[in-house]
Amino acid sequence: MKALYKRWLIMGLTLSIFGLARLRRALESQLDSELEGILDESGAIASKKIKEGRSAPVVPMPVSATTVTFSGTVIRNGTRFALRETGGVLYTLDSTGRAWPFEGEDVRVTGKLDTSTRMLHVDEITTMAS
Repeated sequence: MKALYKRWLIMGLTLSIFGLARLRRALESQLDSELEGILDESGAIASKKIKEGRSAPVVPMPVSATTVTFSGTVIRNGTRFALRETGGVLYTLDSTGRAWPFEGEDVRVTGKLDTSTRMLHVDEITTMAS
């Protein structure tokens, strides 16, 4: 009797995994088609090819963004890094790889600011001269 229960349990789990995988593929394809439609309407490049042959959406940079320079301290903000400006304003940094060596230091960051999300697209980070 235990063998029968074990067999049914394994069969149920296997079917559940296949069902969830199929649901995930369906939702991913629906999301991809919706994102491509949105990005196509804005006039941006809709997708680029990646290794698996699927298309990944490309998020367009703000067209009207100008290069700005901020001074402040690089801090952790959850899993990302942020710049706390000397005035207390917090800007999320898009480049974790460039920011982590400067954590806790006073820096000057040059980049493009996306005002809608307060995301600072980093071009250069330098330490402030003491």
